[in-house]
Amino acid sequence: MVNKMNMNTLTNWTTTEYGQIIVGASVLTLGLSTFGYGMGLEGMLGGKVGLAMGAVGVLVGASTLIPAVKKMI
Repeated sequence: MVNKMNMNTLTNWTTTEYGQIIVGASVLTLGLSTFGYGMGLEGMLGGKVGLAMGAVGVLVGASTLIPAVKKMI
């Protein structure tokens, strides 16, 4: 069982300014590389599932990254 203090230490960096930039950039990169294709979903519904997952990744990544970068400037 994971100690709650250890889990908080592990996840606290995502609430810092630099952590939000790293998380946003990572999700954006996954979205841009169309994450669904790496999971083998390219054949579902003519490739629309993978494309939709990529689009969601780009939206979530950008909406996380842009405010974090604005705070830094």
